[in-house]
Amino acid sequence: MKFWNAVLIAAVAVGSCTVAMAGRADVRDREAGFAAFAGFDAWPGVDTAGTNGGGPARLAALLNPPKRRHAWGSNVPGNELLLGLRLAELRRGGVQVPPVYLKRFPSELAKERSVARRKALFIKTVLPLVLRANAEVLALRQQLMPLIARERAGEAFTASERNFLADLAVAYDVDDGDPVKLLLRVDAVPNSLALAQGAEESGWGTSRFAQRGNAVFGQRTFKKGRGLVPRRRDAGKRHEVRAFQDLYTSVKSYLRNLNTHFAYDGFRSVRADLRAKERPLDGFALIDTLDRYSERGEQYIKTIKVIMRANRLADFDRARLSLSLRRD
Repeated sequence: MKFWNAVLIAAVAVGSCTVAMAGRADVRDREAGFAAFAGFDAWPGVDTAGTNGGGPARLAALLNPPKRRHAWGSNVPGNELLLGLRLAELRRGGVQVPPVYLKRFPSELAKERSVARRKALFIKTVLPLVLRANAEVLALRQQLMPLIARERAGEAFTASERNFLADLAVAYDVDDGDPVKLLLRVDAVPNSLALAQGAEESGWGTSRFAQRGNAVFGQRTFKKGRGLVPRRRDAGKRHEVRAFQDLYTSVKSYLRNLNTHFAYDGFRSVRADLRAKERPLDGFALIDTLDRYSERGEQYIKTIKVIMRANRLADFDRARLSLSLRRD
């Protein structure tokens, strides 16, 4: 099968927030501020085996967004690893997800006649992107939590810590910069929920919006020309389905949407409650809060639950992203 106009990024960029702050003149300063907080041992959801020792120095180096993007074909190892990934083994936790990030869905996906293969290709495409985006958010969360503890203890922040909090407040739309409010927003989305919503919104990667606009999650825009016009858009409506430069940008935008939009306050509250009770993030519990994600409301929630259950997507909540392209 001819496969895929893609981008391979072998290193994970953690904590840059460049998408949320695109176009700002001080992006480099923000990246430097985030990089100063790289003193953690591992990223949640990321395996650092095979990275020449890992550790804070290695992680600090990886905080910078990757600048080299490689086009590649069927003879490239990353492509082979992604195609050869066995979902049954991944469900059992026997393998990790290779850090292969496709720029767009393959055009052949829409022509694939096997439903099982079509779904498997969708999961192999989107799961690494979700894992990477979640790792970025969780790295920021891990840096934020000790600052909250220090504030409660009455300790003063350093200048770099204040800058970090100010940058994070801008990225997550928290006007007063309250670290506790930030903690509600700087958190992950269960892999199962992201996969199910992406599958529904993109037709498992086959829709016109997904194929032509890299739109995984059906996000709307009211800025003319920033997306694709739905063919069945009602008269008088102005919305478009937002288009993205690549699939990863779409995934990042989806996480930011759930983490910042006022319509999803309930989502963030339930997620915070799960954290407080030290329970894993549960896609089935969290989807109940997203009745405003779609005009279909409760019916949409039922559909997402069916997709999660029928495809056993909760199995992928345990998935881990490797930083190595080597075979295990």
